[in-house]
Amino acid sequence: MSDVTGAAGATAGATSQLASFIVEASVPATVRQTARRYLLDWLGSSLAGGEMRPPSLIREVVTALGGHAQATVLASGRRTSAPLAALANAAASHVLEMDDLDPGSIYHPAAPTVPAALAVGEQLNVDGDALLDAIAIGYEVGIRVGEALGPSHYEHWHTTGTAGTFGAAAAAARLHGLSPEETVHALGSAGTTTAGLWEFLSDGAMSKQLHPAKAAHDGILSVLLAQQGFTAATRILEGEKGVLAAMSDEPHPERLTAGLAALAAPSEGGGSSEGGEPAVWRIDGVAFKVHAACRHTHSAVDAALQLRTEHELEVAQIERVDVRIYEQALGLLDGVEPTTPYAAKFSLPFCVATALQFGDLGPGRFSESTIREQTTLDLVERVSFETDPELDACYPESWPSVVTVTLTDGSSVSARVDHPAGDVEAGVEDGELAAKFARMTGPQFGDEARAFADQLLSASPALSPSEIVGASRTGGLAIATGARRSW
Repeated sequence: MSDVTGAAGATAGATSQLASFIVEASVPATVRQTARRYLLDWLGSSLAGGEMRPPSLIREVVTALGGHAQATVLASGRRTSAPLAALANAAASHVLEMDDLDPGSIYHPAAPTVPAALAVGEQLNVDGDALLDAIAIGYEVGIRVGEALGPSHYEHWHTTGTAGTFGAAAAAARLHGLSPEETVHALGSAGTTTAGLWEFLSDGAMSKQLHPAKAAHDGILSVLLAQQGFTAATRILEGEKGVLAAMSDEPHPERLTAGLAALAAPSEGGGSSEGGEPAVWRIDGVAFKVHAACRHTHSAVDAALQLRTEHELEVAQIERVDVRIYEQALGLLDGVEPTTPYAAKFSLPFCVATALQFGDLGPGRFSESTIREQTTLDLVERVSFETDPELDACYPESWPSVVTVTLTDGSSVSARVDHPAGDVEAGVEDGELAAKFARMTGPQFGDEARAFADQLLSASPALSPSEIVGASRTGGLAIATGARRSW
């Protein structure tokens, strides 16, 4: 891959290598197919979340700002500038907490990356393969940045807002056909705008939706600036005053570029690692979400569901519930009260109690009425949690929890889950993703949802951004009737 030389004449290092990868990488057909799965999963979350209050407020602001008719806001059908469309669609995709998550980088890659790629792809009228390539490359870059920032970054910063800006910029840069040098400057601007703080949790506020929204918007903005010749830091990631130095106590800079050259090799397998094994794209390791809550609750929820099923537990039998979890989760979840439907998604006692009572933790379990359901709240008072050094050592490679339920007769039952449902280790089939999409998009697609999902996953050639948007606005009817290219 080519290198970019900074203003001082020194090679720009990791930032330059990532820029060259963005421009030059050949995405294997197998990886494109994987990208379809995450595109479908993101689209379901965005369509289902569009009418929720936080993204609706953001959409009102987008409408007030106006903008050239380049791309579509899915929830309204209005067309606006690509950055503003990405802003609105990204916010909608993150509000239900059903969008994907990469465990190793502690990052939701779809939320900023896919809306940026979709908006720019619609604007430029690219084909389906170009869209899938941009998504895969955006995932790769964003996840690598998240891995390099490490768990210490996550203590204060929401990685989806920070690393996500790089993922969105990478996808947009690829679609706009930027040169390696221009892409370095796009990454530089992305890095200097990147942000997203966890303090909103103390108020149960709406900021979490703003994080991927701004990441998607600013990623595209950074590319547009670079396209005009606007310069930025050429060592924004690895520099002495760059992102890793400023935003991480224990950065891992080597993770930015390890094995990157092998991925860029133009072969079906994506190249080989130094040991001769096929190189693995980061998108292959991203988890899907089954439960509509913060991912840090999922292993405990799965353990609770396992106990409920295996022992046929009823709430009246439960004396108390003890949860052991890794420290990083406690740092985010501790002290969060289920005072609002959104805050309840970050309340570990509420999530575990709800799972034990109802046997699921879907989007419908988080409403103004469900968070006030007295039987649930009584059980919440009997749930406690603490950290376990043994589990700390597993994170972030796995996100384990141990749940022990003590019954009124004095007996107890326990279960441990290291990899929640939806993890790559658990395996998720295309049919499961199509079924999830159908559940989430019933109001928009009705009986046609499954047919649309199957087309998105299997159509040849792949659906273009314009076709995806068109189907989303017509309820998938054209897709389902076989006239998928008639919009």
